[in-house]
This record gives sequence, structure tokens and C-alpha cells, in this order.
Amino acid sequence: MTTIRPFSLPILIAVAVALPSAAPAGENETLKGLLMECDTCHGINGRSVVPDQTPSLAGKSETYLLRQLQAFQAGKRSHGAMLIMGEKLTPREMTAIARHYARIKR
Repeated sequence: MTTIRPFSLPILIAVAVALPSAAPAGENETLKGLLMECDTCHGINGRSVVPDQTPSLAGKSETYLLRQLQAFQAGKRSHGAMLIMGEKLTPREMTAIARHYARIKR
């Protein structure tokens, strides 16, 4: 019988927690493509060059960004391009996009 040493338990817990969030094959490429679409209007890395027309996303709260994406998808906010984006995004993609831009410094 194999025993688990006390020092290895935190490592096993960390691995177990990380595994469910691991991206399936191809998901990272999909996310990169979506981010490129976002950057087309919102600026490279979400830093808008015309913030009075298209808002910057970089550095905004993940919760805020996710709620905005959900509002576009639900039709609670209206903007032609964002309605199209909202229709095609999965909840997981919206979370990943919001997390990505929230981690970038303004």
C-alpha cells in the first residue's frame, strides 16, 4: 500500500483543483481568435485608441466585463457588433474573455 506523505498532499490538492479548469484542446486557439476580434474594435490588448467611441477593456473588473457581455447576449444592451458577438459566445468564452482583459494593466 502506498502512503501519501504530508508534504505532497498540498501538491495533490493543487493539481486536483487545477485540472477541471484546464482548457480542452483547441479552446486556446478559439480564445485567441475571439480576442483578435475584440481587439479589432477595442484596440490591441483592449486599449482603445478612440475611447470616446469604443471603450477600453484593459484593466476593467472581470465581473463588470462579464456582466456587459451577458447583457449584450441577453439583449439588455444594444450595439450591432456586440449583439453579433454576444450571440456566438459561450458562457465559458465570455468568462475567459473577461478574465483576459481584467488581467491587463490599463
